[in-house]
Amino acid sequence: MLRAAARRLATGLTTLILVTWIVFALVHAAPGGFRPGEDGADEPLRALSAERAAQLRAIYHLDEPLHVQYARWLSDVLRGDLGRSFYDDRPVARRIAERIGTTLVLNLLSLAAMIALALPIGCAAASRPGSGWDRLAGIATYALYAVPAFWAALLLQIVFAVRLDWLPLYGLASDGASTMGPLARLADRAEHLVLPVTCLTYGGLAYLSRFVRANLLENAFGEAARAARARGVPAMRLLVAHGFRQAAVPMLTLAGFLLPALVAGSVIVESVFGIPGLGLLFIDAVGQRDVPMVMGLSLVSGSATLLGILAADLVYAAVDPRMGGADRG
Repeated sequence: MLRAAARRLATGLTTLILVTWIVFALVHAAPGGFRPGEDGADEPLRALSAERAAQLRAIYHLDEPLHVQYARWLSDVLRGDLGRSFYDDRPVARRIAERIGTTLVLNLLSLAAMIALALPIGCAAASRPGSGWDRLAGIATYALYAVPAFWAALLLQIVFAVRLDWLPLYGLASDGASTMGPLARLADRAEHLVLPVTCLTYGGLAYLSRFVRANLLENAFGEAARAARARGVPAMRLLVAHGFRQAAVPMLTLAGFLLPALVAGSVIVESVFGIPGLGLLFIDAVGQRDVPMVMGLSLVSGSATLLGILAADLVYAAVDPRMGGADRG
């Protein structure tokens, strides 16, 4: 178990280093990146004073080769320093800390809604495979999966915020929310989160509900389950004791991928709905050529992805001893 965890951790760290190196190279190679122009000045630094531009070049070693710059950045990260933003000279770690709570709340709510909807949809489809409901659920969920997130976000805004005027258009709070009471502020925040959470939820609902259906068909409605029902085992007990319990193990692995995928999808959702989270911060940082901020956000998102996968693998190995035995072999 420990050997498998160490091997997965080493693989994850290697992958994270490769990801950050690719992002670092792309940011510098992108149009408008930190490359000398015809007059010898770095393009994003032209709007700054000569003193400030020289200071940034010295701090971030912009005159040195790219691999040397990356090695220095990685050395600073290992010491716990993510650098300072080019935009406002504030520590990158502090700016990320100010926004990460909003993104986590948004994505955790979306994950909870996704699971809460996928379980009954998958269970109903598995209980009558091939029925009209099974076909309808499959077509509807996969049709939703094919809808682009930005288009869905704009459509939700037009229908529910502009035409029907049921929900807020953007942001996390209404004007004057600071003067409301605690319950009123909570209700106002909930109204602002309905559309973004919906937009983040529908995409993963398709494969998660079909995943539940497939596992329940195998464990709760298969031949072994029919034999148990013939012995008098109640259907509900069979569903809970055999179906959901057996399906929980592979769902742990899937859960490790869901949250990081939602964090990546929140970049689009936060930018459309004007939610001040990590996604909107990333969009702003890319537009401003804020290399330290882009690298800090890439490191955080990459670490979250790898930690989620690692945690899912370790829990899977702990729940299913066969996984640990395979690793030792």
